[in-house]
Order: sequence, then structure tokens, then C-alpha cells
Amino acid sequence: MAISLNEIVTGRKTFFIAPDRSRFPENFLEEYFAMGYECYFIENDKKLPLEKKIEIIISIFKDCILFFNIDATIGDIFWPKYIMQLHQQYSGSVLIGVMYTKRQSKDDKAKIERKYLMEIGITCGAVQLEYQKGTNFIIIQNLLFANQAQGRRKTIRAVCNKSCTFMFALNGQQHTSTLQDISLSHFSFIYPNGKLQVQLYEKITDIHFNICGFLFRSDAILIMERPVNGQTLYVFSFVSQTGTNGLDERLRQLLTPSVYQLMSSNTTAILNQLFENAEKRMESEGNFYGEIDEL
Repeated sequence: MAISLNEIVTGRKTFFIAPDRSRFPENFLEEYFAMGYECYFIENDKKLPLEKKIEIIISIFKDCILFFNIDATIGDIFWPKYIMQLHQQYSGSVLIGVMYTKRQSKDDKAKIERKYLMEIGITCGAVQLEYQKGTNFIIIQNLLFANQAQGRRKTIRAVCNKSCTFMFALNGQQHTSTLQDISLSHFSFIYPNGKLQVQLYEKITDIHFNICGFLFRSDAILIMERPVNGQTLYVFSFVSQTGTNGLDERLRQLLTPSVYQLMSSNTTAILNQLFENAEKRMESEGNFYGEIDEL
């Protein structure tokens, strides 16, 4: 099953540029994902200038937030000048914030805030990180919340590949196929063998799932169906053992890493391919970024 590029790039995404991993480790991102925030690290490397990476991200992800670690020393980038250029060029279309390690002097903190918030005019804050990772987790969580980093979504959908399958019995018949997408609350699929005999808001019990090797079972209720290219897309909501909407908490925690990895690998694959294309085409004319293959 080919994955649509548009399905992956849609939705608000937050990119932390050259983060300080000693203050902000990557495992935080999975926990923020469970809260509904789709976040990624963008590292500096020798293969492609960081400015080109930012240019590519902005061109592909139309709803994004960029947080720059202004303590990072990267080539000849002077952060105030570079961020001012970005803010002026993409004002209104790209949201920008900055992060830095706690300063010993209150005057230093005030100067940073004055420079970035008042003079440059970035809208997502100038956030000071502490020396304790646990404290920073809460600081960044509050930062994401304050900047509405969820966008319009309550949960994040991960677009599925052929390694995401399901199976259930209905009216004495076995049904099996590949999922279209999955979140921690819903899933959808296009059934390949005609229309399912399921009524809206009907519950299907004991559905068996295989999400990239993680096996689990859950009930689900059909909440929507709509035509897609001559077929029918079915959207189901998970149902817990107590009959409430959603997964049981323990199962939700177990499923989170698989759905996060699926979502993250899709976006990372796109970025890696675009970065590789850019490396090869920096000296050429025409289509700078090249074509994106289906995943």
C-alpha cells in the first residue's frame, strides 16, 4: 500500500532545531506524542547546511512551529539575524520560538527576551531551560500547550503501511485487511472485498490487531463511513473493556511506542529523502529538492 505524502505532511508539527539533548532528551518526544503533540528533532550535520534543512521543512510542512536552540554554535549562523530573516520572510505562516539554557544573570535573560520577543517579534516565546531534565519536561509541555501545538487534532493519526493489519469475525465470516491509519483512540481502513455489513454505531467485538509486530485485541464502534475513490472508508473508535470510548489505559500505554514509531518513521523518511535530494542537487538548476518516492 503506497502512503500518500499529503497524509503524512498534514497537521501541525513542531521541530526543535539543534536541541541540547543534555537538557532535552529525545525520549520526551514520545511522551508528548501521547499528549497529542507531533514533535521532531532536526540536528545539524556536515552533509547539508542547517539553513537548507529549515528551507525544506518550511516548503513541505505548511503548518509548523520551529524552536531554535540559540546556544548551539553552527557555522557562521548568527541567531538573531537569521531568525529575524525567517520571521520577516515567513511572517504569519511559520511560528518561531527560541530556547536556551538558564542564565545566571537576570539581565542576560531580559536581554534575550527583549531581542527576540520585542525587537524581532517572534510569537512562540523565548524559553529558558533548567539544568534538571524533569523540570524541562514540564516547561516544554507547557510551551507546546501555550502555542497550541496540537493544532486542530486531539489525537495524532499515524498513516499505516502493510505491517499494520487487523482481523475480526462478523456474521460468521472472517474479515482481514490492512489499516489505513491508527491513533490511540481511532483507526480506519478501506475494505477491499466490497461493503461491510456493519451499521453506524454498531460495536464489533474482539478485533485482532498487528501494528508493526505489536499484537493486541480490542472492541470498536463504527463512527463514520464515507466513499473514497469508489470504495468505502470505515472509521472506528476503540472501546475499552468497561464500554467507554478509547483503549484501556494499560493497553494504550503499550500501544503508544508502536504508533509513535510508525508516525515518526514516516515523517523522518520524507525528511531524509528530501535532505539527500538537496545534497545531490545543491549545484544544479531546476527542481532543487527532487522527487519524493512513495513510502
